[in-house]
Amino acid sequence: MKDKMTQDEVAKRLKTVTDYVRDCERRVAQGDIMDLQGLDNNVIELCDAIAALPKDEGQALEAQMMTLIEDLEKLADVMREQHEKFEAAGGGA
Repeated sequence: MKDKMTQDEVAKRLKTVTDYVRDCERRVAQGDIMDLQGLDNNVIELCDAIAALPKDEGQALEAQMMTLIEDLEKLADVMREQHEKFEAAGGGA
């Protein structure tokens, strides 16, 4: 990120990333293969952007950030389940 983001910009980006993670979770659960390259960098940039905000503005985004964290955990669980199904079906042989 070159320029410091405003609280509104961070909130919009946070929503976009959260929506993307939810879409990935849904698609992985359906058996789609997803390329998640860059997702980690997006999350890191969001964390940095929130940290750069004034304290009260950053705290105002706490609930949205917790939602993203929960959705990332759900995505990881679904990916683990799909991997286990793949392995059980002999896909890793």
